[in-house]
Amino acid sequence: MAIKSFLTKRQVMVLRLRQAGMTQEEIARRIKTTRANVSLIEKRARENIDRSRETLKEWESIVSPVRVTIKKGTDVIKVPEVVFAEADKSGIHVKSNSLDLITRIKKEKGSIISNRTLTEDMEIDITDAGEVSIL
Repeated sequence: MAIKSFLTKRQVMVLRLRQAGMTQEEIARRIKTTRANVSLIEKRARENIDRSRETLKEWESIVSPVRVTIKKGTDVIKVPEVVFAEADKSGIHVKSNSLDLITRIKKEKGSIISNRTLTEDMEIDITDAGEVSIL
């Protein structure tokens, strides 16, 4: 059975070639189309990827028994402590350590961090298997 994807074969090809370092112009010549068309193919592929990621986050929030709201003004260094405490209440062992969680928060939510402090509320889901999703 073939794996189904939200990406077309052409989108996959363009993304692979871009990942290999080719410009849109080079790809256009290679697949005999315009640079504008390559740009559109790439844009739609990235939109599909982003929608897929958001769909997975939504699904994880549905199946996650624990949702932790971290309040605005919280020091990012304190977040793992809160997450572990909430997971413990439900008997869940979180698969990430403190450093991993802080690193992910900075990577995924860096725009809401200023001087180690959250500038907005943030939610974190924890699955039964101990997987963490930062929303």
